[in-house]
Amino acid sequence: MAALALALATGVAAAAQAKGFSSDQSVIQVLSTNVQGKNVYIPSTIVVVAGKEQTLSLFNTTDVPHGFRIDALGIETVLQPQVETELKLPPLEGGNVYQVHCQLHPGHRTATLVVLPEPRTKTKNK
Repeated sequence: MAALALALATGVAAAAQAKGFSSDQSVIQVLSTNVQGKNVYIPSTIVVVAGKEQTLSLFNTTDVPHGFRIDALGIETVLQPQVETELKLPPLEGGNVYQVHCQLHPGHRTATLVVLPEPRTKTKNK
């Protein structure tokens, strides 16, 4: 499952770069919201690049607090209603996949944090 998530995210990142979008974002926006009665994180697959400090901009659109926790990284915060919370991620190793969930309401929100390998730098032949 983790390999599939990494492969999908790698393909999405490659397609985004081909269309001129940069994967070199230092702030990634994530919504904690309710869609058709289901509590979700959007995007449900959060993609970051290895080796860089990046910030997650988390915004809870609901009227009640919700959590955001990544057990494997020791990250846990409470997202207050209608408030943006910034969460700095440490530089992470490429190829890793982490599960994200709401520690306040198990079963509500889940997501996956996928860490892409650092982009290779292009070298010119002389």
